[in-house]
Amino acid sequence: MTVLDRTHFAHMTGDDPALQAEVVGLFRGQVSEWLAATHAADWRDGVHKLKGSARGIGLDVLASACEAAERADAANAPMALARVRAALEEALVVLAPFDAYAA
Repeated sequence: MTVLDRTHFAHMTGDDPALQAEVVGLFRGQVSEWLAATHAADWRDGVHKLKGSARGIGLDVLASACEAAERADAANAPMALARVRAALEEALVVLAPFDAYAA
């Protein structure tokens, strides 16, 4: 499983670099909200929203981490949420080249 399924991302954006930059910008705009959600007492809704956004643009590793967190019991939730945060950071690194089109 790759961090970003580039074929899926290209398909969802019509392989349009400007649209890809816009989508990545919208995704980045939600990052602070999602990170806050992973630290909140009621984190499942935020993680669920992040999972949907990740799946929509092909961030498969992140979506899978979110899915695992959603299934985690209370004892395993802290580790699962740490994996979500790590996968989100990794996704942001992989998305960085698309920022070059935003100007």
